Amino acid sequence: MNIAICDDEQQDIDILYNYCKSCKLPYNISTFLSASALLEAFKSQFYDLIFLDIEMDKPNGFEIGSILAGYSPRPVIVFTTNALQYAVRGYGIAFRFLCKPITITMFQSVVREALDEILPQKATVMCGSTQKMISINDVIYFESLNRHIIFHFANTSTLEIKDSMENMISVFSYPSFVQIHRSYCINLNYVDSFTPLAVTMTDGCKIPLSRKKQTIFQERFNNLIRGTIK
Repeated sequence: MNIAICDDEQQDIDILYNYCKSCKLPYNISTFLSASALLEAFKSQFYDLIFLDIEMDKPNGFEIGSILAGYSPRPVIVFTTNALQYAVRGYGIAFRFLCKPITITMFQSVVREALDEILPQKATVMCGSTQKMISINDVIYFESLNRHIIFHFANTSTLEIKDSMENMISVFSYPSFVQIHRSYCINLNYVDSFTPLAVTMTDGCKIPLSRKKQTIFQERFNNLIRGTIK
């Protein structure tokens, strides 16, 4: 799981960073001293959980939080603040608020609630003899090649495992994933454009669209546009 901590006070960043480490869960933690730096990083790296300070110089936490909340998939945002009166303004953006000074008990409680929100968006695959947890939000598409599955991620990395397309379709039985060819299953959130013959993903890859899959692809994509699936 990818976590971002954004605060213009290094001391406050260090507190949350150490709290994250104390939880002893498989986190990748990134820290940012400005909201603009976080937003720039988010363009190439999805963060499942973001701890975002409200009272920063322009742009402030509210402004960046509003932008991040508009992304699909949407990160879980926890605002940190010295004054809880900001909570009313942040309603609809934040998953939770943490009022400074933040204690380890407060932090752990919010993380547990956030995990309940985030973990259903994870899929477990076998990588050799090891179980590996994949964030479905990070997968652009996966393909079947020579009895292997190759995952292509938003950060341009790939993961190859020995498995079948049939099994992976059952593992990734989420509304945003649709098989458009016998060898390809895509995440609709990363579709850039399409024709009757191919779908172009946001990473530039052009994936063949089989005739038999055109109807289901069009239906599911239209549902995504209307906001009826996530």
